Parts: sequence; C-alpha cells; structure tokens
Amino acid sequence: MTITLTKGSDVLELPEDLLWSDEFSWSDVAQSADRGIEGHLILEAMVRSGGRPITLSGDGNSAWIQRSTLIALKAWAKVPLQLFELDLRGEVFTVVFDHGGEEETRAMAMSPVVDYSDMEDGDFYCSLMLRFLEANPI
Repeated sequence: MTITLTKGSDVLELPEDLLWSDEFSWSDVAQSADRGIEGHLILEAMVRSGGRPITLSGDGNSAWIQRSTLIALKAWAKVPLQLFELDLRGEVFTVVFDHGGEEETRAMAMSPVVDYSDMEDGDFYCSLMLRFLEANPI
C-alpha cells in the first residue's frame, strides 16, 4: 500500500517499504506518580491529545527515493509548524515535521545510493528516515 504526504493540493509519494519504527511505543495515557507528605502514593493520569511520534525509516539498502522528492520534502520541512496529511497505508494522520530539541535530532535523514560529485534530480538516495509528530489542531 502507498504512503503519501500531502500539503494542500501537492502530494508526494514516499517509498512503500518505509517502516513505522515507533508505532507501538507510544502510550495514549500520560501518568505521574508521587508520594504525599505521609508516604501515600499519589497518581495522576490523563489521555494525551497529540504529540505521537511517527518515525518512518528504511533499513540499510531500502526506502529508495529520488533526489527531486527529497528537495521537495526539505522545502516543506523548512516551514515551522506546517501541517501535513500523512496517509500511511490507509490510515491518515495530521502531522508536523519533528525537528526535536537537540541539534543532532533531524526531521530527515538519508544517504546517497552512489556518491556522485554532481547529483541530478533523478538520482536515488536510500535509508530514508522521516520524523513526524501527530498534531491535533486546537
């Protein structure tokens, strides 16, 4: 099944072999535990609304993507808090690129299949990784 990222009427097709690596590591419930002054356990819990990480990644020699598509993705990622529609094999999410809080956290990562000194738009990259956060507009 296909994976697409949509902004308005513009649609980018993403490699079908991307894996959703953190699909089941998210919890819909946030919880904190503390001790009261008398030693009693105090629990607080709530249902989270948004913020679910969606990391799509290729492994090794998979998730091949053309340079022209990467250029478009990079341009889209430059716009802070831009909302996109991610159709992930029939399941649709509203997402933003996850730029993280650390310099080494990137919204996108990839490596060229062949290192050319004069890359062209039709050349391929592989091991693509895209990091998104599910966004629930208020």
